[in-house]
Parts: sequence; structure tokens; C-alpha cells
Amino acid sequence: MAGTLGQSKRLEGIKVNVTGNNKLGIQYTTHCQSYGWLAWSSNGEESGTRGEAKRLEAIKIKLTGSDKDKYDVYYRVHAQSYGWLAWAKNGAPAGTSGYAKRLEAIQIVVVKKGEKAPELDYKGVYASKSVNSKLAYIEKKSEKIDIPGYEDKTNIMYKTHVQTLGWQKWVVNGMVSGTTGMAKRLEGINIKLSNKGCAGGIEYMTHIQSYGWEKKWKRDGEMSGTSGQAKRLEGIRIRLYGEMAKKYDVYYRVHAQSFGWLGWAKNGEESGTAKLAKRLEGIQVVILSKGSKAPSNNYGGIKSNKSVAFVTK
Repeated sequence: MAGTLGQSKRLEGIKVNVTGNNKLGIQYTTHCQSYGWLAWSSNGEESGTRGEAKRLEAIKIKLTGSDKDKYDVYYRVHAQSYGWLAWAKNGAPAGTSGYAKRLEAIQIVVVKKGEKAPELDYKGVYASKSVNSKLAYIEKKSEKIDIPGYEDKTNIMYKTHVQTLGWQKWVVNGMVSGTTGMAKRLEGINIKLSNKGCAGGIEYMTHIQSYGWEKKWKRDGEMSGTSGQAKRLEGIRIRLYGEMAKKYDVYYRVHAQSFGWLGWAKNGEESGTAKLAKRLEGIQVVILSKGSKAPSNNYGGIKSNKSVAFVTK
């Protein structure tokens, strides 16, 4: 068991790995308070949030790799108000959705294909003595499981802190984060990768009103920018590192005050403006296999107003 019982403590993030067979991997996604289902993560990557006080409400787990059809993965969760729920299996959801109930604990088991599911009382957890359900997943009928991002390749996830609106939901793979037409400045950004196929990660830095370019690159989900200082972001640089940089390119473009959508920047190039006192209002980020054609000028139905990615005096 991972987590707690009887302490009313929420799970906020989870990392899952499988060892003992190099032909077996694991993939998982969590349903996170206010964000819904997050993009797929895999093999020890973190799913959920950190430092945001957001509860996990549900999880899906499945095996990957060439030996995935030789094994089953079972998992069950302890959900607020319900106690231990039934065992879920091979990618089925476990937990709740639409009820604002936190996950408090979890058990995960890998067994050979076709073996009997774990018992109700398992590994020192006596679920028969607590409130339990025959269901592994309890949802409001109006709820729909819609998991963003790719299952078969790397996802890039990002969210922005917008003037007066606060932190936005995570978006993935070229979706717009921020606003357009509302004259709202971006103040901060978090970027991370999930479902990576190799080592390495992503790093980024922003050009901040009155401060200029940050002194250090931020990495893998850290916040770049400011919070509570009413400082606009004016520019951004994003690049991959490690093995990821050898196999992938990262492209990004921004919506800048007065200019609209600028052209695409790539692999650490500057995007936005400098010395013009113009705010960033929106951003798109895309990760592609190394050497792939750049995103189009009309990507996602949004046309760039300028071909250049960076404007300065």
C-alpha cells in the first residue's frame, strides 16, 4: 500500500515503475482535481501535481512492452467516503469522477496473464473491514473519460498563469494556453514531458517585465516567471536536453500584444518581444521527431500574423 488511511490526506501525485523484466513497462494517467484526466505518463514519471494542493480522484494503469500480453496489472484505491474500492485491471479506471472525492491510498499488483485477481484482504490491507464497493470506479453518469495526449509517443504538457485568472488547466501538444482578445498578460508558465521514450527532458526560461531574461533555465515542470508580482512575460525560450534533444525538436509560438501570433521558434530560440513593453498573451508548444517539418503557419486553424518569432528594438 502507498498512501495513508484514516488521516484524511489526499494523494496529489504518483510515480509507477515495474522491474524484473526489461520487456515490460507501465503506463498510467490520473484524474486530477480541476484538471480532469492528464496526459499519459510512463515508467517512473510523475502524474498529478506538486505544490498545488490538488487531489487525485482516479487512475488508470496498463502494461506496455513486448511482454505486456503475458501479464495483468491489478490496482485498487482507497477513496474518500467510500473506503477501498474493487480491483481494476489493465487500463480500467479506479476511483471516482464527478464527486470531488480524494484518493488516499493505492495498491498495485502484476500477475501472470490469467491468474486469479488479488483477494479482498491483500498484503496486510483488510478491505473486508472497511466500507467497500463491488465497483472499482464510481462516476456521475454525465462524466466522460477523455484522456488528452498520445498513448504511443511523447506528450508535451504546459500551463500558464494568466492575469486575474490565475493558473489555467494543463494543455498538451500544440493546444493554446493563455488567452487571446482579452488583453491579459501571461505571468508564469510550467512545461513538462510525459510518456517519454528516452532519457532527458525539457527546460525553458522567460523574459520578465523589468527583470529581463531569467538567469537560470527551469526544468521539467518548474515554474518560470513570477506569481503575485503583476509582471508580464515578454519572451520565452524552450529547449530539450539529454537524449530527448538528440531525437526530438521542440517548436513554439506566442501571441504577443499588438502583434498577434508570431512565427514558430525552435530548440531554444527566442520567441516574443524585448524592449517593447509588450505582454505575451498565449502560447502553443509542439514536440516532433528530429528533422520533422516545422508546424504550418496555419497550425490548428490559427494563422501567424508575422513570420518572425521574436521582435525587438
